Amino acid sequence: MSLLAKVFIVLQTILVMVYLGMTASLYQHRRDWRTGYMKLKSRYSTMVARSSKEIDALRNFVKAKNELVSAKEREVSFLKTQLDEQIREKQGLSSRLRQKTSDFQRELDNNSRLSQRVEQVMRQNERLNTRKSELESDLEKATSRREIAEGQVARLTNLSTQLEQDIANLRETYVTTRKKLREKELLIAYAENQGVNFASLLPGPPVPAIDGTVVAVKNDLSPGLVLLSVGADDKVEAGFRFSIYRGNKFVGKVVVERVLRDSAGCRILFTSEGEEIKQGDNAATRLQ
Repeated sequence: MSLLAKVFIVLQTILVMVYLGMTASLYQHRRDWRTGYMKLKSRYSTMVARSSKEIDALRNFVKAKNELVSAKEREVSFLKTQLDEQIREKQGLSSRLRQKTSDFQRELDNNSRLSQRVEQVMRQNERLNTRKSELESDLEKATSRREIAEGQVARLTNLSTQLEQDIANLRETYVTTRKKLREKELLIAYAENQGVNFASLLPGPPVPAIDGTVVAVKNDLSPGLVLLSVGADDKVEAGFRFSIYRGNKFVGKVVVERVLRDSAGCRILFTSEGEEIKQGDNAATRLQ
């Protein structure tokens, strides 16, 4: 209950008491009611004036209290703002403290790792010094061996020169032999194309008749490579030779080097002059 309500309740109580007093006085002095009335009126006026002064005093007191409450509220709001700022500052300081603590702990860990690394480097340095001594000893041995090796290198150099001359002669012989072999193979292919069956003239079982197709060709190598569409399922074996033709035209000859289940990798032996094996050409072990 507010202070103003309490004042009004007091005032109402006073007025009730005045009214009761007047009624009692009138009842007791009903003969001299006019004189009593004037006295009561005077007393009522005095009490009203006194009550008015008390009410004004109470109003002033309430006003002062309200002003004091407003001032306290402003002060509380100001103190609350300062408290919030202090709390935020404290939180910031706590965060910085945690960060600094974390940084300090990280520095301690780094120092610990550096100490361990220094110990490892020192141990490694000792091992390197030991290794250095061993290498110096090995160097002395290697120096003596180098002198021996230099003499051997001189002898090997002379031997290498002689071998290079021999290799050059062998290469010339190989080129000549390869050229003759290709000529013979071309002649054999031409003869097979004309109906000569060399398989019947040679001992051993004949190569089975196998027909296939050129699936892919790789000409950027020497010799070139060809992939056929027949393999182990078709009884193809490494070493079989296939004649490549396009329609009724002989193109070249390949030899099987690697056999898969459904395909075979071949190396080109030779091709007819001006011809080139292409994807889609026919391949057969025997020309019909």
